[in-house]
Amino acid sequence: MLNADQIVEKGLLKLKHSKGKKAQVGYDLSLQTVKQIRQNPQDKIGVVLKDKTNLAGYTEVEKKQLDGSTGWLLYPGTYEITFWEGCKLPSNYVGLIRQRSSLLRNGTIIHSSVFDPGFETEFMGCVMRVNETIFIEEDARVAQIYFHQCEEVDQENLYNGQWQNDKQRQ
Repeated sequence: MLNADQIVEKGLLKLKHSKGKKAQVGYDLSLQTVKQIRQNPQDKIGVVLKDKTNLAGYTEVEKKQLDGSTGWLLYPGTYEITFWEGCKLPSNYVGLIRQRSSLLRNGTIIHSSVFDPGFETEFMGCVMRVNETIFIEEDARVAQIYFHQCEEVDQENLYNGQWQNDKQRQ
């Protein structure tokens, strides 16, 4: 597993817009946007096919004020979140994202898929499950990404799916 300096040196993260910071292991990610997944029963449902995924309905969560801070007041539910940080993974690294303990201790869990070798995006994202109402300030560091070295993946087998370079996030 790489430390924060190694992650930055190897260029695994795109930090042009970053509001995060180096952690002891990995790199802290900062929250850019929050969307609730399938808030209304009439929203379209998510569909996972053999070669493609169609997303469920998403509703952008508006920011609110709480005790002089601007952020998101989130009620129990499932949310799609986007970070200010992106990534560019070479053929021999995978990335994983975990919530910071401040979220976990407040009943909120972040779930990340594996970020495969070859994956690139300006703004990473994942899913957040809120079990107890929580307020999260804008730009707060909510998650941590860490990287593992893996066996070299052949050029023709690098990730190049529907999520490459934010194609499906628009």
